[in-house]
Amino acid sequence: MAAPGYLLVLGHSLDMAKMAAYSAALPAIYKKFGGFYLGIGGPRRGVEFLEGGWFDHSMVLARFAAKADIPKFWRSPDYTQAKELRKNAGTFNVFAMAGNAHEAPLGQPSFMITIFRSFDAAKTTELHAQEDAKLAGRGVYLIAAAKFAETECLEGDLRDFDFRITAFPTQVSATSYWNEPTTLQWREERTKVAGVNTFLVSGLLRKA
Repeated sequence: MAAPGYLLVLGHSLDMAKMAAYSAALPAIYKKFGGFYLGIGGPRRGVEFLEGGWFDHSMVLARFAAKADIPKFWRSPDYTQAKELRKNAGTFNVFAMAGNAHEAPLGQPSFMITIFRSFDAAKTTELHAQEDAKLAGRGVYLIAAAKFAETECLEGDLRDFDFRITAFPTQVSATSYWNEPTTLQWREERTKVAGVNTFLVSGLLRKA
């Protein structure tokens, strides 16, 4: 079975009226191409900024059956027409990336999205492996990890950052993990070897 694909949008909206019209046009287009939202929101509206310098951004995380389906969606006449609705309404960085064998849980999960640039690749990889091992025992899974070269940048000028998307069963479990003393120590170690921006995105309710 092919790995799913994830569309990640990091945005800064300037015209909320335009963005509302644009957002209203999208669900049917996503559905047509087999995609759906996992999480969507902005500051104090479902997106919590956890660390780094990139505050006050909106985020969209959507799942498609495969990474290859995302550019088909993005470049389709349907989406091209809808995109005009947000012309000059903000700035956006949009990426397509492959997932792995793990899926986001049903219910209302929470997604920890980390965008980072490593200064010491070996040490950063080691630290992330430690995190994955710690979280796997809690039913928390990394659903996507991609180096910049492995993504397809569909819009924007953000370059040379890597990505990690971790799915927690609930927002409470994500917040609890983030504030644990051992996690605080681990985070301090990571900031020594990478420039990091981390966001917590509330998942949309999904049922079986």
